[in-house]
Amino acid sequence: MRRSLAIGLLLAAALAPASAQARLVSRFGVNIVSCVVNSNGANLTNGINVVYYNTHDSPATEVDFLVNYKGSRYLLIDKGTFTRGSQINHNLGNALTGQPWYGPAPKLCRVERVYLANGTTLY
Repeated sequence: MRRSLAIGLLLAAALAPASAQARLVSRFGVNIVSCVVNSNGANLTNGINVVYYNTHDSPATEVDFLVNYKGSRYLLIDKGTFTRGSQINHNLGNALTGQPWYGPAPKLCRVERVYLANGTTLY
């Protein structure tokens, strides 16, 4: 019985995904599709790649993302004009750069604040 249990646990561990998925938190009318920590190729971080949509009628002019990576929190800011329904796929490097790279999945990637062209701020 113990041997069967041990074999079962080993198989489960072997079949589990190599990296955990990031906890994506869409808020304030911005829906995150993916959030990946970039590597600079020398085992250091190089910001994030985030894919998201704005669902507001008013264009977003700034979207701020809070990222938790290996116990540290980073605020990454995306500025531009992001219209309703358009897919935004940006590499953001204004934080989380030069840190040890432990894989592409942050623990958390959350919309922290959104500025809309109509003057509304959501946070």
